[in-house]
Amino acid sequence: MLTLTLMNHTFEIPCEPEEKEGLIEAATLIEDRLEQLPSLKGESKVLMVALNLAYEHLQMKDQTVQYTLHLEEQIDNTIQQLASDASSDR
Repeated sequence: MLTLTLMNHTFEIPCEPEEKEGLIEAATLIEDRLEQLPSLKGESKVLMVALNLAYEHLQMKDQTVQYTLHLEEQIDNTIQQLASDASSDR
């Protein structure tokens, strides 16, 4: 069990021991983002942070997919080149 406090609210989070460090890091990230929006208050502030984090997550997800596709293309090209080289050596 992990106890976290965000915006003066305490949360008891059931988690595995190996998840605690990541959850603490996530809570710290949220707190840092909340502090970066001093002009907003309450629910508006939380929603803006949630929107920004979700947007960044989606961007990284898309970048990861694009990078994976690029790597797969490189692997396919390398395999084709190796097959071509092997057939020309015969």
